[in-house]
Amino acid sequence: MRTKNFIGLLLLLFPYYHSFAQTGQIKKQFVLNGTVKSADSVLLYYTDASGKYIHLAKPILGHRIFLKGFINEPVNARVLFKNKGEIISERKFWERMTEIYLEPGQMTLSGSASDLKSLKITGSKSQKELEDLNAHIAPIRKEMQPVLEALDKEKDHEKAAEIRDQLEPYNDRIKKITYDFFIGHPNSYVTMDMMRFYLSRMKLDSAKRVYNSFNAQMKKKAAARELSKEINKIELGMPGNMAAGFSKTDINDKPLSLSDFKGKYVIVDFWASWCVPCRKGNPHLIRLYNTYNSKGLEIIGVSDDDNNHSAWKKAVEQDKIGIWHHVLRGLNMDLRMKNLPNPEDISEKYGISSLPTKILIDPAGKIIGRYGDNNGGSDQDLDKKLKELLK
Repeated sequence: MRTKNFIGLLLLLFPYYHSFAQTGQIKKQFVLNGTVKSADSVLLYYTDASGKYIHLAKPILGHRIFLKGFINEPVNARVLFKNKGEIISERKFWERMTEIYLEPGQMTLSGSASDLKSLKITGSKSQKELEDLNAHIAPIRKEMQPVLEALDKEKDHEKAAEIRDQLEPYNDRIKKITYDFFIGHPNSYVTMDMMRFYLSRMKLDSAKRVYNSFNAQMKKKAAARELSKEINKIELGMPGNMAAGFSKTDINDKPLSLSDFKGKYVIVDFWASWCVPCRKGNPHLIRLYNTYNSKGLEIIGVSDDDNNHSAWKKAVEQDKIGIWHHVLRGLNMDLRMKNLPNPEDISEKYGISSLPTKILIDPAGKIIGRYGDNNGGSDQDLDKKLKELLK
């Protein structure tokens, strides 16, 4: 099993960041000052009290920094230092960016821009919680560094995917440490921030346990409301619920709707051309299709290749899975980055956040099985279920 994209994987290495509008609340000022060496300017990115994304750029004079703004509550921010004439590429941004938690009131930041580990911030309780968590995770990050370096050097698409799989054991250890932090800090803004990303790597019961540990005040926060929505999406894709309908244009440019298959058992297979476990599992799906198609089983492949149609079609051809139906999930990155719902995204309808995941639907349109992700069974469980249903 893998998280759905490499950006998601990288975010395991940097605490999750999000922004939500916080309208209708009293604005509170924060002040961040201090002494920072080896830089000519400081850039600060955060979401203000009105929900507006703010980008502050201030010169550093005599090693002194002074930044201020308005927030309602602790917010996750990014800090970047640069020198005159320096161009910051996207890669450099991620390498040199430091995440901090701003809180209303007075805070101090000090250290050297040439050594990000030397930077210290005081006056923020949330920042202290984040630093404590990162201190426990740091040894694992160090262990996984050689794998990340190998991944960075690998140019072959399939080999890179295999190297990426080697990161999973490290990510599992990070997940365990982080989950323990969530349980130990139920009303922390750090917990609330990070939960939405880690939701894709948690069992539904565990996620609900963390959410239910929030007090009434925390549950009113925008981030908590969004977390509740994400949990509800996963629940809608669990056995016992009616399957969400969808209509798409398939790989052959023909219309396809889930309702077309009423009266049959349907496996909705969420996969991608770049997902190694998905590709390795296709021979198994072929065997299931050949065994049960004549008895009333259909398969609809839902690919996470909206941004690479050629790779999608090539994978279908290479794996010889064109014998069943194929559509794209309907991903819209613009809506996703703005945290807006996308009614055309099949993965959103079923709460899919890791691949491969398979949803089994009965002839009446009810979900009767989920397989592959944190909330589902194994391929063996799917085999057993189909054997019972389609003797």
